[in-house]
Amino acid sequence: MAEKNWYYAVNNERMGPIGEADLAPLLANGIIGPQTLVWCEGMSDWAPAGSTLPEALRNASKTSEASVPPLSPPSETIFNHPTAFQAAVKTCFDKYATFTGRARRPEYWYFALFTFAGSIILSIVDAVVFMSQNFSPLSSLFSLAMLVPSLAVGVRRLHDIGRSGWWLLIALVPVIGFIILIIFLVKKGDEEANEYGPA
Repeated sequence: MAEKNWYYAVNNERMGPIGEADLAPLLANGIIGPQTLVWCEGMSDWAPAGSTLPEALRNASKTSEASVPPLSPPSETIFNHPTAFQAAVKTCFDKYATFTGRARRPEYWYFALFTFAGSIILSIVDAVVFMSQNFSPLSSLFSLAMLVPSLAVGVRRLHDIGRSGWWLLIALVPVIGFIILIIFLVKKGDEEANEYGPA
C-alpha cells in the first residue's frame, strides 16, 4: 500500500505534505503535539493529532495535493495562539517579515517586552564596555534587527482587530496618534474569522 501524505497546521498555516516516515521526528521534537491539527485523505476535516494519528496511520493510503481541503477548521476548533513569553517571541521570529495573518495580544505585547528589555540590557552593556553614553553599537544593532519583526507583529495585531496594517502610520501624528495606536493595540481581537484570517 502506498504511503499516505499528511498535512499539519502551525500558526494557522498549512504545512506539508509529509510522508508517514517524517511524522515520527516531528512528533518526537514536539513540532506536532497532541493538539496540533492534522489532515489526510479520508478525513472529513482537520482534527487534533493526539486523537487522530494512531488510528489513521493504521489505515494509510495515498493522497494528493489537489484533494487537500482549505485550512478552515470547524468553528469549535480553536487554533493555539502563543500565550507564553517564550512562545510569543519564537513566533515573532518565525514570522520575522510576515505582514499577513493575525497576532493576538499576548504575542504582540510579549514581543514588545522582549525588545524593550533587550534594548535596556544592551544599553547597559554598551555603557559598561564602551564607557560612553553617545556610543552604543550593541543596542543600535539590536534595535535595527528588531525593526522588521516589530512592524510585522504590529501589522498582524491590527489585523486581529479587523484594521489595516497601514494604521501603524497613525503613530506619526504627534501625541494623539500614539495614544490612538496604543488603544488599538490593547483592544481585544475579533473572536471570529475576519478578512485577515481565522481567529
